[in-house]
Amino acid sequence: MAMARTGNEDQGWYVRNVDAGHGQLWRITDRTATLCGISNPEAGAGTYYAADPDETIWKCLRRLTPWLDGSDNPGPFRRMILAPGQYHCRVARPIVLAGDGKLSMPDARGDERYITDAQNQLESLIDALTAICRVVQPSPATFAAYGHEIRNILILASTEVEMHWRGILKANGGRANNSGHYLKLADPLLLRDYVVRFYRYPDIDPIAPFAGWSEPETSKSLSWYAAYNGVKHNREFEFEKATLANAFGAIAACAVILVAQFGQEALTSDLRRFLAIDVPMVPIEEMYIMPQEGKAWTPLPLFGLG
Repeated sequence: MAMARTGNEDQGWYVRNVDAGHGQLWRITDRTATLCGISNPEAGAGTYYAADPDETIWKCLRRLTPWLDGSDNPGPFRRMILAPGQYHCRVARPIVLAGDGKLSMPDARGDERYITDAQNQLESLIDALTAICRVVQPSPATFAAYGHEIRNILILASTEVEMHWRGILKANGGRANNSGHYLKLADPLLLRDYVVRFYRYPDIDPIAPFAGWSEPETSKSLSWYAAYNGVKHNREFEFEKATLANAFGAIAACAVILVAQFGQEALTSDLRRFLAIDVPMVPIEEMYIMPQEGKAWTPLPLFGLG
């Protein structure tokens, strides 16, 4: 869940019957239910409901419509976590009712330089990895190969991921001092569920770079990140961890964290020729809602990053 709800649970924004991007946005209070996006809903049929003094709005809807037949409150209505126009900085989500399901980062104009720099860095890392793969064909049989150039890629890719982690936490008012703070991003960004496929190397299985990320040993629960810490600080004794497998894992993590922040469009055409990212399904209630007419997007910090 992106943030905690407060106040009366009967008061909020609800989406009804989302199917292939189609549905309705409703504003529901303890006394009324109003369909959004139309003019003068109070005067329309089936667009406004007001509860009698002795009933809840849900009892009113059950009495006047078939929507709640055979189901508990709120039935086909999904309570949204954020209000229209609210979003979390550097957290990409689909726009509910938009129909395409693509991840979107509202009002990312201030991040254009950051995104471009991140794209250039990832492309540079992939170029370096490609050069190595012209010598060592990546496959399960060669994934244990290690060396100095592979170590360099692992370190650069992992520090790039750390930069992204810190940036997301800072943008949302959170602390970014250790891996325990970084782990707080796993749930709201759904990082564990992303999967990366490398087109050019069909012998490589899809990589889920954040799968298994957990406490208590947050740094060690990611194999590529544990290897990065080892070869960076203790090369003399842990050099063999600078493997091709861990380099691919770190680059996959770079690509995932870029998309998780800014959506699929953050991948350039060059990046898409090298890899593809399977994006997880975002729960409807965590999607963003377009601002109401005449209103602008409003950033809202992620909950629980302190």
